[in-house]
Amino acid sequence: MSHELTTNTIWVLTCTSLVFLMQAGFCCLESGLSRSKNSINVATKNIVDFFIGVFIFWLFGFGLMFGQSYGGWIGTTQFSFEDSSNAHWPTVVFLFQLVFCSTAMTISSGAVAERMRFRAYLLLAVGIGAFAYPLFGHWAWAHDSAGNPAGWLGKLGFLSFAGSSVVHSVGAWAALAAVLILGPRTGRFTGDSNEQRFSSSNLPMAALGFLILWFGWFGFNGGSTLALNGQVPSIILNTILAGISGGICALLWELIASKQIRVEKVFNGSLAGLVAITASCNAVNYPSAICIGFIAGVVMLASLSLLENRFKIDDVVGAIPVHGFAGVWGTLAVALFADTSLFQTGVSRTSQLGIQALGVGVCFVWSFGSIWLFMMLVKCFMPLRVTASDEKIGLNVAEHGASTELHSLLETMIAHEKGDNQSRADVDNFTEAGIVGYQYNRVLDAQEILLSDVKDREVRYRSIMDNVMDAIITIDLEGKIEEFNRGAEYLFGYYNHEAIGKSIDLLIPPLHQKIQHEYSSGELNPQLVRAIGSRQEIVAQRSDGSTFPAELAVSSVLLADREIFTGIIQDISERKDSERSLNEARKRAEAASEAKSEFLANMSHEIRTPM
Repeated sequence: MSHELTTNTIWVLTCTSLVFLMQAGFCCLESGLSRSKNSINVATKNIVDFFIGVFIFWLFGFGLMFGQSYGGWIGTTQFSFEDSSNAHWPTVVFLFQLVFCSTAMTISSGAVAERMRFRAYLLLAVGIGAFAYPLFGHWAWAHDSAGNPAGWLGKLGFLSFAGSSVVHSVGAWAALAAVLILGPRTGRFTGDSNEQRFSSSNLPMAALGFLILWFGWFGFNGGSTLALNGQVPSIILNTILAGISGGICALLWELIASKQIRVEKVFNGSLAGLVAITASCNAVNYPSAICIGFIAGVVMLASLSLLENRFKIDDVVGAIPVHGFAGVWGTLAVALFADTSLFQTGVSRTSQLGIQALGVGVCFVWSFGSIWLFMMLVKCFMPLRVTASDEKIGLNVAEHGASTELHSLLETMIAHEKGDNQSRADVDNFTEAGIVGYQYNRVLDAQEILLSDVKDREVRYRSIMDNVMDAIITIDLEGKIEEFNRGAEYLFGYYNHEAIGKSIDLLIPPLHQKIQHEYSSGELNPQLVRAIGSRQEIVAQRSDGSTFPAELAVSSVLLADREIFTGIIQDISERKDSERSLNEARKRAEAASEAKSEFLANMSHEIRTPM
């Protein structure tokens, strides 16, 4: 093995490791930008689609993409890849292309997050890895044994050095097809022009993922030379310049057009610059790289606004604007900025632009169309979207049974809402949810003390209510009886359950039903108003229809949401009988006094008058 081959092998394997690290970057970025109730699901999808991608690409994906070409359309050899050479260089190339395939597959996971069933996503990953990516990759990147283009697009002169279209746009257009079939997340877009933005679970984690992607991009672009040569330093610098210029574009937009800087837009602006430069990082100068990256930021912002505001397309992480639209711009930019020596002999920039535009169009039609048809077929056999209840509780629990501290806290709160006050929230003083749980437990403890005090007061109140001899009745504004104590039961002859909910008219004779609530006018009867804070004599009626005189004292109580009235009623029959006896005795005394006076007057008259 020569020294040159050894150096190139080490370099490409190192870049392979860097590109593999991009899986971790996507995992952190996408799970950080998703809501916490779905973050585990998003991370799991990033891991599993790598498993699927490796197996499919080894089994037949590499053969379809780089096997001996059949008419420039499909590879026909190298299935179940096995390196029979002693140099092991084919294995090195296979490994590098393998991680490219996994990158194309994982782009879609963030776009369809928070509402796609895990099993359906696995089939989406299969579709991208089995035919969408390897076939378009064959058309653009396949070469014959002499190193000449073998795919039909490559023969036309289509250029995409490290895959702005072949990797990034393929993944994005596949994601667009899936997103359109799934529809937006529940509550994402309202009926009017407004949109509901959902909070990200962990922006610092998303920032870490963003930086890991940056680091991996050095291997993504730098390793595409498949050699450690003089181009590598300028390729990496072009990558950096395009990435920072895309980020600056998004940052300037946020500073000028928005009161608040949305961090995820800055991330995506920079990533758009990285995606765009991927097609031409080996063939442009540094100012061109800056220009390509900056325009990529503009393209990302414009396409994001178009998708969200005009078409109501819900892309959770912005994968379609970043990898799809920015990938289109980067592919077209090859014809505008790249060194013309890379073009086929005699091809002008205008002609090359037409070739690039053809490649972009074919990429969209093939990637979007094939995945859309495939997922519609899958939809005939299984639902693609989770149920509304599963989406509400989150896919962490619904799809994986994996709870988070916040979910556990919410479950505890729901149990308390249903009346189970025995449990307490888990406490971990080293997490935010744990601190909230600790304070919530303190609130519960204080509430229990208050409830115990209220229950004691209620017992005392009931004891007084049940043992007082007077009738105590509570009514609402509509005159419906709400409380009816034992004294009232004894006085009126109704049991408590017979009176509760009935009109107060039940206790008043028809001819005396003047104390009632005139609901239609919203005013109380003047007699009831006069009774508030004073005593009024009324005529009451027992259950047997008999009537008796009573004294009524009314007080009003203003509750949080309504007003109630409590009346204390005393039977004054004995007092009335006593009053009648006294009146009769007084009348008899007055009559006797008058008779006596009349007798004395007559006697006096007789004495003075002579016979």
